[in-house]
Amino acid sequence: MPAKNRKQRPSAGYIPVDSFSDLAFLLIIFFILVTSLQKQSGFVTDIPSGQKSEAQPEKTTSITIRDDRISLNDQFLDVFQLRAKLQEMNLPARKAQEEKIVLLEAVGGVHYQTYFEVMAAISSAGGVIAIVKEDQGPKK
Repeated sequence: MPAKNRKQRPSAGYIPVDSFSDLAFLLIIFFILVTSLQKQSGFVTDIPSGQKSEAQPEKTTSITIRDDRISLNDQFLDVFQLRAKLQEMNLPARKAQEEKIVLLEAVGGVHYQTYFEVMAAISSAGGVIAIVKEDQGPKK
């Protein structure tokens, strides 16, 4: 009399897939751990050419945004006054590309809306934006 408590053997075409879910879970954990997550900063912009000219322009126009306060050549303005001053400068009429450059520096807690409005004002006035970025030194 054969014993009935004996396990039946799987047929020859059976592939055990019981541990596939464990293997998939371990692979997911592995790829999460080895993937480097880096925060992207900045955006794409055209940078003017770096040719030196013999005639030095009097002073490059400089705009600083510090804690949402806008200053044009060390004179504090709001966005509307900035647009008017940039229009008075008549940047498109200037012949040399270097004379159209406007330095833009953001320091402290600057909201993106303010930064965008200043960039839009410079672009609509015909200026070429040169972004000033502070060097943070070597990373540890």
